[in-house]
Amino acid sequence: MTRTQPNEREEMTGLRSGGRVLFSVLAVVTVEVLFLSGLLLYRHQPWSAAWWACMIGSLTGFAAVFDTVWRPEGPTAPWAVVLLSVPAVMLYWADPGAPAGPALMVLLSAVIAGYCRKKYLWTHVSILLVGVAGAHIGGARPLFQLMLVAVLAGVIAVVRWLYLRHREQLVQNDHLRRLMELLPVLKARGVQDVVQAAVRHIVRATGSRTGIVLLLDEQAQVLRPHYLHSEAPLSPEEREAIMTTTIRVGVGLSGWVAKHGQSIFTNDAVDDPRSVQVPGTPREDESILVVPLMTNGRLYGVLRVDRQGKNQYQLSDLHLLELMAAHVSDAISRAELEERLARRDALTGVYNRHYLNEWSQRVKSESREVSVLLIDCRKFKQINDRWGHLTGDWVLQQCAQIISNSVRSRDLVVRYGGDEFLVVLADTGRQEAQAIAERVLQRVEEWNRERSEDEPRLYLDIGVETAQQSEWQKLLDRADERMYACKHA
Repeated sequence: MTRTQPNEREEMTGLRSGGRVLFSVLAVVTVEVLFLSGLLLYRHQPWSAAWWACMIGSLTGFAAVFDTVWRPEGPTAPWAVVLLSVPAVMLYWADPGAPAGPALMVLLSAVIAGYCRKKYLWTHVSILLVGVAGAHIGGARPLFQLMLVAVLAGVIAVVRWLYLRHREQLVQNDHLRRLMELLPVLKARGVQDVVQAAVRHIVRATGSRTGIVLLLDEQAQVLRPHYLHSEAPLSPEEREAIMTTTIRVGVGLSGWVAKHGQSIFTNDAVDDPRSVQVPGTPREDESILVVPLMTNGRLYGVLRVDRQGKNQYQLSDLHLLELMAAHVSDAISRAELEERLARRDALTGVYNRHYLNEWSQRVKSESREVSVLLIDCRKFKQINDRWGHLTGDWVLQQCAQIISNSVRSRDLVVRYGGDEFLVVLADTGRQEAQAIAERVLQRVEEWNRERSEDEPRLYLDIGVETAQQSEWQKLLDRADERMYACKHA
């Protein structure tokens, strides 16, 4: 299923408007009046070439007016205007000295240059070249022909330049309007909500078939599908294939964008040498735009949209997508910061109890081994009483830093209570967890040796426990018991 795309209406001044339809109607009616006048002039020569030219022009003009009024978006109106070139050339052939044929050729040139896309304009110019050559063979004056060619070229060039300037302004206004429509969408809270709302809006705003955001896993250097939206229905198998396929940085179109931080604009993705087919998806002609989601030099991921078929996008579509992606990147950065502030302990910077609860709910159904370290700062109240609460806060910050530097990057460090910390070690057995706990205690001893006699010391009691993740609450209770046993020992 292919949706009608904006560029299928292509260069016809960009946006539908009543003024454009009125311009088309007035132009074709003017041509119609001229042809009807020609019929009256040639009424004493029925069935002559000029008579047939006026008759064909009148009928084509009627059809063009009817089609423009009743189907202003249809494909017939531009072709009808172009076909009016044929009777105009016939008039010029029949009587090279009469002004009717050249006048119609000039008028049609102005209309087609400002109303129709390139292929109609080139068709019209080809017909005029045939007309000029035929009239020259038929004995038309060379000076008049030279003047006619100059006038036709000048009219086409000037009107086309005005049209392109007008179209550029329309495109800029359209981009501004679409951006203004996007901004309220980006006020959603949370990275997930921001991405979902943005992708849905961008797919519709760019007239695309599907859109997907892949977020960067910096540690693994892969892009992971985060959210997919499709205007056309996708089969469950195809959707699952897309959402379960990770892409290494540098591989495929999306990986290339992630590696180089530059956008890709390809109207023939199948034959693009950078393209890699996603297993489980059909191989078909499609046009693809991929832009990086980047702000302040940091890459968050990539945004990819596509349309079915070749040559479906223009550079203006890429520029619009890049503008939208810049705002989406800022929104993701803001949402990520809000989430981090909501999930991080304000004093120590490690995760808070709220995030731990979210994490445990998300993974409680997974069947895997997990170990925890429940850490208590021994006699912390004495530090507050002797050196004050500001020093106590500093000691907690130092403790959090020591623990974070002692564990692995994938481990979860949480401020569990006032002077308690919890470290979650996923896919870790008891022996390895015990080794990590010993490393924490060793780093604490090193820290203590660096302190002077007038500075506080840090002593930790660590309870180590291992169990299946499905037994999360029992795991915490047993770790708490081991920690208190260590404290009393």
